[in-house]
Amino acid sequence: MHICPRCESNRSEVVTRSPVKGAWEVLLCPVCMFTWRTSEPDSITDPAKYKSAFKVNPQDIPNAAHVPPIPERIQVVRK
Repeated sequence: MHICPRCESNRSEVVTRSPVKGAWEVLLCPVCMFTWRTSEPDSITDPAKYKSAFKVNPQDIPNAAHVPPIPERIQVVRK
């Protein structure tokens, strides 16, 4: 089991594994939607070393602002 570096949830899930057995895994936290690769440096993978400015409190997630929709793509006519 892996602990999410961003929200410290213990519910992370393996999304995919390296084609080379045991080289790395990509993990997803279903609580804060953070993804990381196990081969990244400790500053990304270790909750104790993850920058506090980027930490997320799971209790704050329901009150987070919604992501604005992506605007419709404008077709460019070239002459």
